Amino acid sequence: MRTEALSSLIPDASDFLDHPPTEAVAWRGTSTLDFGLDAVGELIDHGSLQRQMVSMVKDGQRVAPAAYTWAGQPIQPGFADVVRTTKVSAYIGAGATTVLESLHRTWKPIGDLCRRLSHETGLPISANAYLTPSGSQGFAHHYDTHSVLIVQTVGSKTWQLHAPVYNDPLEHQPWDGSKVTEAEWDRLRTGTPFLEVTLQPGDSLWIPRGWIHNGFATDDHSLHVSFSFPTLTPYWLAGELIRALGSERAFRAELPWGFGRSAELRAEALATTTKLLTEHFSALSEQPADNSELADTYRRFSLESARHPMDNFLPAPTLDTQVRTVAESAAGVDWTAAGGLRVHLGDSMVEFEDAPARVVADLLAADSSNPWTARSLDLPEAGALELVTLLLRTGLATRA
Repeated sequence: MRTEALSSLIPDASDFLDHPPTEAVAWRGTSTLDFGLDAVGELIDHGSLQRQMVSMVKDGQRVAPAAYTWAGQPIQPGFADVVRTTKVSAYIGAGATTVLESLHRTWKPIGDLCRRLSHETGLPISANAYLTPSGSQGFAHHYDTHSVLIVQTVGSKTWQLHAPVYNDPLEHQPWDGSKVTEAEWDRLRTGTPFLEVTLQPGDSLWIPRGWIHNGFATDDHSLHVSFSFPTLTPYWLAGELIRALGSERAFRAELPWGFGRSAELRAEALATTTKLLTEHFSALSEQPADNSELADTYRRFSLESARHPMDNFLPAPTLDTQVRTVAESAAGVDWTAAGGLRVHLGDSMVEFEDAPARVVADLLAADSSNPWTARSLDLPEAGALELVTLLLRTGLATRA
């Protein structure tokens, strides 16, 4: 598999994929990511960003969206949640950090990069951008419940990284400074960081989940893009397996009344439920069921494929139209019992049968950027042209 996206951000993509770092690490001058102040200005000035797409952070606290959107102000119906550029400008002038949330959905080049990163890592990668005025700070000491790859694109920012105070936090266990002991706070505030680094444009920083980070801008305005690497855990998988038990009547049976009053009833209910779980999961491990539904549950977090409707649909392709495979548009593939190929596109699925299924499987597996045509496929001309048209419409191919 090509690792062009990851290789544009860090020096050794293959080693990173084989051995994701378990400690914070920084790389100097390895990123070619192009996302600057002009791009930020274009996004904000356009006047179409919704409150879910922008956050303002002042003195370590998120500003209420009503303070920088049209909420409560006279505006065309339906646009109350749109971000007001004048308010954003005022907050930036006051030293607030601007967070462009879900940048992979609002800035196409970042979306394309995240889609490719997702293909290379097998994780649904997303991105935010953080613009911090000189001498200011967005968030102080905290950890994230997922790993992040920070890429500096403008200015500089100093980061202090500390080993976790709580190892491997889950998604429902976010940072809460009030739960940190005084001894740990003393380590974070006055102890020597595990890593302290000032990132310059082109530098990257890997922060594993749970690692404490404290970042603040220098004398330059700082802009960085943060790529989120979500964590898949046995806890998540167990939760999905438990949710699936709702389809079995034995697990929908009512427990005895008085559960809250009687220790005997609680013990009986626990024994019954434990027995049901043991029997169910023993059978599951002996005869594994089709797990494609589990995959689909996870794939729903993937970014949908890019369709390029104006480029790909008009005019209609011919047998000699040059196209390229876009393997990263496939969030996952499964072979059906009938021999069909089911391709998940993030927001939908498409299924191929017989010879076209084999052709599509080979194209996706090759993951090549070389152009090809319908005429070059090992299919009858009519079927080949129909397949190319479908691949273009689903985003699994694009015109070369």
